[in-house]
Amino acid sequence: MHESPNDPIAIPTDLSSAELGALTLASLDHLQEGISIVDKDLLLRVWNRRFIELLDFPPGLMRNGLPFIELMRYNARRGEYGPGDPEMLAEERVRLAERFERHCFERTRPNGTVLEIRGEPLSDGGFITIYQDITARKRAEAELLEHRLQLEVRVNERTTELLALNELLAQEIEERKTIDAALRESESRIRLITDTVPVLIGYLDADRRYQFVNQKYAEWFGVPAEAFLGHPFGEMLEPALVQRLQTHVDQALSGRSTHFEYELVAPGGRMYVRAYFIPHILPLAQAETGVVGCFVLTEDLTEYRQTQMALNQAQKLKAVGQLTGGIAHDFNNLLTVILGNLALVEGGLRNQPEHYKAVGTAMNAARRGADLIRRLLAFSRRQTLQPCVLSPRQQLAEIAELLKRTLGARIELETAVDDGVWNIQVDPGQFTNAVLNLAINARDAMPDGGRLRIEACNVTLDRAYAGRYPDVVPGDYVRLVVADTGTGMAPDVLEQAFEPFFTTKKLGAGTGLGLSMVYGFVQQSGGHVRIRSQLGSGTSVKLYLPRYFPKGKARMSGSTVSAHFDESHLRGRETILLVEDDPDIRDFVARTLLGLGYTVHEAADGKSALAVLESDTPIGLLLSDMTMPGGMSGRDLVIAARRQRPALKILCMSGYSDQVVASLMPLDYSLLEKPFLKHDLARAVRSTLDRRPETTDDSTPNEP
Repeated sequence: MHESPNDPIAIPTDLSSAELGALTLASLDHLQEGISIVDKDLLLRVWNRRFIELLDFPPGLMRNGLPFIELMRYNARRGEYGPGDPEMLAEERVRLAERFERHCFERTRPNGTVLEIRGEPLSDGGFITIYQDITARKRAEAELLEHRLQLEVRVNERTTELLALNELLAQEIEERKTIDAALRESESRIRLITDTVPVLIGYLDADRRYQFVNQKYAEWFGVPAEAFLGHPFGEMLEPALVQRLQTHVDQALSGRSTHFEYELVAPGGRMYVRAYFIPHILPLAQAETGVVGCFVLTEDLTEYRQTQMALNQAQKLKAVGQLTGGIAHDFNNLLTVILGNLALVEGGLRNQPEHYKAVGTAMNAARRGADLIRRLLAFSRRQTLQPCVLSPRQQLAEIAELLKRTLGARIELETAVDDGVWNIQVDPGQFTNAVLNLAINARDAMPDGGRLRIEACNVTLDRAYAGRYPDVVPGDYVRLVVADTGTGMAPDVLEQAFEPFFTTKKLGAGTGLGLSMVYGFVQQSGGHVRIRSQLGSGTSVKLYLPRYFPKGKARMSGSTVSAHFDESHLRGRETILLVEDDPDIRDFVARTLLGLGYTVHEAADGKSALAVLESDTPIGLLLSDMTMPGGMSGRDLVIAARRQRPALKILCMSGYSDQVVASLMPLDYSLLEKPFLKHDLARAVRSTLDRRPETTDDSTPNEP
């Protein structure tokens, strides 16, 4: 952000133009940005120490009146502008500079430093250029330079210059007018610089009263700059914060530089700030203590901190999701063995009521375990989804009717759906469950009644928004908001809200998987979730689901086995190649298939199965797990089997069903989700064997 050079700025009335010029010029060496000013003849007139540091110019090169092309030649010779003739490269940049046009671009130096270079033309010709090191911002790192200002030499130099000027002014009136005009011009340039840099600059005298603030400082507090002058430090801040900052002001006025980071609660929300306190030191001959004041330089770190926190939270949830998904996969295998064998035992105990009841109880517990695994897979984004195109308006209207009978009389339900809200492509059941989960949580947060509002509208998220959140892709979304006026959540609770099994409800009142399922469903559907909450003010959860763009036929969930099949046709005499690395599952499936009349060939990995397929053994069905060791996954085996035997029927088994659907979408296959029972296996096998093959021109895709 930069301000117009004609904007007013606070000028202490008790300082002469020379003193104010010296003060403002001295402040330039405390800025993080490099500054250079050239006149209309492209001669260097003003620069600061940071300018030399950022561009690695030797001090001996710098002088007042140095032609601009000399700097360009120096850079070109050391490869700053890439390959080419140094003289031609320098002249090309001089031609661009002679246009005196506003410009802003980034340049990467050979040492890896990335600079942002902004140029502003001056009214009387020439231009001011600001150089900012944005390497840390590019790498999203919190590496900020500590400012250590050495003012004694600078003050001595400026004092000597001013004494010399005073002698000349006493001798010649015309020279005095010339020097006054030069000082006024310098003051105007310094004012332009201080109002352009994205830093709050203030100056306190030894009595801790403001003597100078830049325009950015005044805009931060929403008052004119003149309102600060002469007033004590901290009048605009909370007393508790002032007490903490006062310690750093005291250190600066005692001659020590310091900095401090703090949080500031502003009308627009919570802000993160870093302030530098830098002493202004004069020689003891001019001041009794040497320290006559201090500079207060303040930076707004809010956007950086928010991005950092969002990234940390996304990485944390991703790690938890990966761990949860792996555990869920292993439990699906275990439950397949448990449920399958319990079902076989149950069938032989019908004449023993007590044992039959005990086995039934165990099977019910195993089914509840399977339901819990489905919830874990929802969080880890590995559940099976059956997305279809739906209208949020219609879906929310149906959900609202259900909620009116569920929430009770003390909860006021409001719904607001914008006209023309876009369609979305999601699993309707999971969408309904997500909204109901959020509504039930809101109801529980309002034991004494309150208002629940559900709304949907269209939003477009740009790259700037996506840059602040690592899990966001720019584009069109439908934003669904579920907001309540309940008790709200503390910051530490809010940070863990999406973690599986985390709950603040009483023991037995919740599983802690509700918000985890919502998070997993939205992420798996290509969207993202945002949650805001404050104790005593309620909670607002926003679901962003991608807009649906028609692309021919909507995606289906693969050739998933139908649950409706004639039970009298479950037996068969075909030969089945069973591929499963878990020996217990392989044993259960093999015994079940043999009991149904099939011939079974077993293989513990993909390579062994491929050897069978390459032989002359007749195979009617390939029944394969998708997650196997040995260097060949189930997907690889399916592709190889299609090449060996294009007409082969294929039935896949997996606890990661949605991943299977995505990876095998082009192929002709069927899908059986783990865990499954004997009759699920029998239906799936018979249905796959009896299904007519799909006709396609490229049934065997190339491997990626």
